[in-house]
Amino acid sequence: MPEDSTAEKAPAEDSLLSQPNSDAQGQLTAAVDELLDQLQSKFDTVSKEMFGKLDDMTRRLDELEASLSASGNKSGSATPTK
Repeated sequence: MPEDSTAEKAPAEDSLLSQPNSDAQGQLTAAVDELLDQLQSKFDTVSKEMFGKLDDMTRRLDELEASLSASGNKSGSATPTK
């Protein structure tokens, strides 16, 4: 008969044990979701900054190229001198 009482307790114990695990799993899932949201936000911010800097570099290089081209045309040579 001890086997029957153990078998009867097992489902009740399983439901008790799964409740805290379920709560802990829910908290872990929420924490991971929050962390992923924070990382996504930081990634978006860094990406915007990088693209902004790349656009600025492109603009400055275009201006430099135009300036060198203009000075090369004035002096008759495309090679800048010191």
